[in-house]
Amino acid sequence: MNNVLIVDNVSSNVKILTMILKKRGYNIWNAFSGGLALQSARKAPPDVILININISGMDGYQVCEILKADEKLKKIPVVFINTYNETIDKDKVFTVGGADYITMPFNENEVFTRIEIQLKLCTLQLEYEELIKVNNDLENKVLEQTQQLEEITADLKEFNVILEEEITERTKTEEAVKESERQFRYSLEEAPLPIMLYDENGEIKNINRTWTDITGYTIKDTPTISELAKISDVFIEGSEGTTVSRLFNLGKRQNDGEYSIRTRNGNIRIWDFYSAYIGKLQDGHKLLMRVAIDITERKHMEELQKNVDEERKRLYEIKEYDRLKTEFFSNISHELRTPINVIFSALQVHELRLKEDTSQNASTDKYKYTKIMKQNCYRLLRLINNLIDITKIDSGYLDINEINSNIISLVENISISVVDYIENKGLSLIFDTEIEEKIIACDPEKIERIILNLLSNAVKFTPCGGNIMVNIEDGIENICIRVKDTGRGIPAEKLNSIFERFMQVDKSLARDHEGSGIGLSLVKCLVELHGGTISVKSKEGFGTEFIIYIPCKLVGGEVSDDIAYCGVKSESSVEKTNIEFSDIYN
Repeated sequence: MNNVLIVDNVSSNVKILTMILKKRGYNIWNAFSGGLALQSARKAPPDVILININISGMDGYQVCEILKADEKLKKIPVVFINTYNETIDKDKVFTVGGADYITMPFNENEVFTRIEIQLKLCTLQLEYEELIKVNNDLENKVLEQTQQLEEITADLKEFNVILEEEITERTKTEEAVKESERQFRYSLEEAPLPIMLYDENGEIKNINRTWTDITGYTIKDTPTISELAKISDVFIEGSEGTTVSRLFNLGKRQNDGEYSIRTRNGNIRIWDFYSAYIGKLQDGHKLLMRVAIDITERKHMEELQKNVDEERKRLYEIKEYDRLKTEFFSNISHELRTPINVIFSALQVHELRLKEDTSQNASTDKYKYTKIMKQNCYRLLRLINNLIDITKIDSGYLDINEINSNIISLVENISISVVDYIENKGLSLIFDTEIEEKIIACDPEKIERIILNLLSNAVKFTPCGGNIMVNIEDGIENICIRVKDTGRGIPAEKLNSIFERFMQVDKSLARDHEGSGIGLSLVKCLVELHGGTISVKSKEGFGTEFIIYIPCKLVGGEVSDDIAYCGVKSESSVEKTNIEFSDIYN
């Protein structure tokens, strides 16, 4: 189980990240300042560190620089947390040693994926460094073994020459020949590299101990080259006469290349083979030697490096895809808004002329079709506005204008503004609150969109005769807003994904309302921009309840007198209501 250290003095950030990561099985530590983070990391180094760039006191960049200067901590990946209203300085993030960054509001899958990638890269890096060390040792060993091989080969050739001279001159005694043969066999048997001797007919003369130890095969198992061809392709060519002739004419060793070899227990090893002509045997047959260097570990290291490169490439492609998708939604949304506004303006002029027309031809049908066109213009405007806002949120450009407002009267006035509409649908709207006044910092326009969207959803899914309740509960740290209905409810299997983008509970063609699946995702983002949370409770057939918690905090400045919903509803209020409720058929 991996350990994650979250360095942030914003409790809501810590709470959200802790919730996301604990679901994935991580151990979570918290530190509310840079100094505490350094103490915690030195005491028990975590696997990953998440740190807010703008943490109070020592900022995230300074903490990262200190971590990277520490020999024991410099390999821990540091992922920066960027706040809503600031553009992240990517150059500085990576200059100070940061591995990656995440941007608020947090996306659970994105947070998990980025952390998993860093953990995997860290693991691969450690394996890579270990393999580098092993490879260096192997290269030194190979160099030493190659030198030994060259010495052995030189000794063998010298011995063969001496032996031929001794046979020709018949000056050496049989005892000296036996001693020389014993020394040769000992050198061959104890060589640290796999060595095999064979003649031009493919008969194997000797296989040394190292060869048998690695492959599991003895000379009894593979008496000929054709038998060895069953475990490696290198011996297929070796069984042909052309190989023997080439080695004989060359007079020196040659590299046969890298081949896989299957051991007796089924493992696959990669060997680099060398062949050489040694000389002639007493019976006149040509003696050849084949030596192998085991490069399996080096190949494994190269494969790991390839995997690391592929992971980095995939991460870059994901980032590039997200950027292109965001640019596309932004461009297409702005391009659509202009013609919709032109159509909407033409409809308004048409309505004025219909009102001026006092003839009998100004029938109800004309108003009916005009109303249908106008409602669908509202639907398109709602969709475009939602797409633009979602794009801004993804890009980190959607800001909230927080002022000190009476959240009770704000939510109450918003609810009252749609009472007539809801009652026309045969529904009842009930507003209740524990207190009459609560001043908190919020963006009235964003609160309006949140409440109207939730009320619109309640109207969509509540049958005639049902009830919609808006309740406000006071708390010490948070204000709680509950929007509840007695509608059809949400299936249990879809509750966990209800706030996902483009998620729709009812996708049937017979539904009595429309929707893009963006609304609740946007509501969640707007609530989180306030530092709050939103959750849902529902039972199919018994209704749905959305629960919003917004922090009870204040900003500098005086309390704002929000007059948008006081007294008679303003044209702007009516317009926003029409837009938010445009997905519901009359």
